[in-house]
Amino acid sequence: MKPPFRCLAAGLFLAAALILAGCRAKPTPRNFILVTLDTLRADHVGAISPGKASTPNLDFLAGRGTLYKNGYSLIPITLPSHASIFYSQPPHLLKNYTNRQVLQNITNPLPLAALFEKNGFATAAFVSLGVVRAAFGLNKGFGTYVDDFPPDRWYLHAEEVNRRVFPWLESHKSGPFFLWIHYSDPHEPYTPPGAPDDLEIFVNDMLVGAYCLSRYTINTAELSLKTGPNKIRFEVKNDSSDSPYQARLDLFEIKNPDGSDPAFEPDRNWFHRKEDDINFLKRTASIVVSQAGKPGRIRLTFRGKLIVPIDTTTRQNYRREVEYMDTEIGKLWAKLKELGLFESTAILAVGDHGEGLGEYRTEEGVRYIGHIHFLQDVFMKVPLIIYNPAAPGAIPLREEDVTLLDVAPTIANIMNFKIPAAYQGRDLCRLPRGAPLEIFEETHKPEAARDKFAIRAFPWHLIFTPEKTQNELYNLTKDPKEFDNLFPSMDLPPEVAALRRKLEAKTRDILKTKVVVRTDKKDEDMLRSLGYINKK
Repeated sequence: MKPPFRCLAAGLFLAAALILAGCRAKPTPRNFILVTLDTLRADHVGAISPGKASTPNLDFLAGRGTLYKNGYSLIPITLPSHASIFYSQPPHLLKNYTNRQVLQNITNPLPLAALFEKNGFATAAFVSLGVVRAAFGLNKGFGTYVDDFPPDRWYLHAEEVNRRVFPWLESHKSGPFFLWIHYSDPHEPYTPPGAPDDLEIFVNDMLVGAYCLSRYTINTAELSLKTGPNKIRFEVKNDSSDSPYQARLDLFEIKNPDGSDPAFEPDRNWFHRKEDDINFLKRTASIVVSQAGKPGRIRLTFRGKLIVPIDTTTRQNYRREVEYMDTEIGKLWAKLKELGLFESTAILAVGDHGEGLGEYRTEEGVRYIGHIHFLQDVFMKVPLIIYNPAAPGAIPLREEDVTLLDVAPTIANIMNFKIPAAYQGRDLCRLPRGAPLEIFEETHKPEAARDKFAIRAFPWHLIFTPEKTQNELYNLTKDPKEFDNLFPSMDLPPEVAALRRKLEAKTRDILKTKVVVRTDKKDEDMLRSLGYINKK
């Protein structure tokens, strides 16, 4: 008979061997694709909230993997939100607060792409918005980073992104690779490809051009003028609005060939708002330009939008953008299957933040379309789907609260990489059932109208605006739409009082170390074209 200590040692050795064998035998996908879905509200994914939009291709991925119904962003601004995805740290620790701020040299932790690069993977990124260009610092660890844009806009449609991605996939199908694909169609402007022209320009009653204001691109027209007065007429085609004004132009310039400004007289169908230099047009609006001497030419440069009702047209257009993007995502799945990659490639699809569609009003009383000023759930809740063909049988639906901080450590675990200690998120593959989570949220000036901070600890959502010393408190069980601010009228329960103390202390610490954000003119123009500046 063997001595007891020898039996114990043998047992421990066998257990250790089995554990090590299990680690070595852990199935790992050959490739990984991260798909970020810019400005996609969670309630517009059919698998989460049926009826708002049709998303069969995202639903297909959810059906093959795990859908996290309660995913949350940490900040409703694109660049810092993506930085939190790649670094697994919140914006205030990364010192990255807005779209106009370059990520500084961060050596700890390594960004997610650098983990793949370090492990011998080809790495590539294809992005669709100017605010995530390589110049802002998200390119660390990517061998290929494609971020060029047409001269008239700072965004790409999903099909344009796919046209860049598919050749790269074909040339790297032998793997291994890490690929980040960034789609942003639900971001303003809500205009899928193929949208009809909605503005015609006439010079002296002759049609000289038709344009699509809804695309919110910079348009240029060369106009020939006769000697004397010339009538330039703008005809807006807008069937959805009963407003007296049908369109707005936030860029409107007329130049002579020498760069000087010709004199012109607008008729009474124009209204110029001086405080933000925006021109409003009725259905038909004209200007008269007088040409002295010989006939000549002028250059007209403009950019604008139709004025449409929020509850019908704006929301319909947002839904169409979501559905268009989902169709193009389906083409990505089809391409992966065609190349024999779908069963060897793990995919994580996640939103970066939500979008307001008129549910809340600005301090000026205007119904807000966008995502930077507020921290209510419609701005923060995002879809998160993980598909891992190397680990079939995953739990199909998780109800726990999760955040974008969890993306990088989860991907690292799936790929059997060592998770950097500085990552602050959790590995969702090991997330216990019912695990509670306090989520800290923030949004920052100068993009947001005011700095705001929040703690979401279900069922409570406490939001603090330090500049106004203002608190908002919502009970998410009784008031999931967050319309009833309880803070002014209720005695705070002990757990909410503790949240308030924690939130105010953290706010003070963050504002003490916040750095000034500076922007050059080119970036300001880019942000304005994407709706981040002068948003009223």
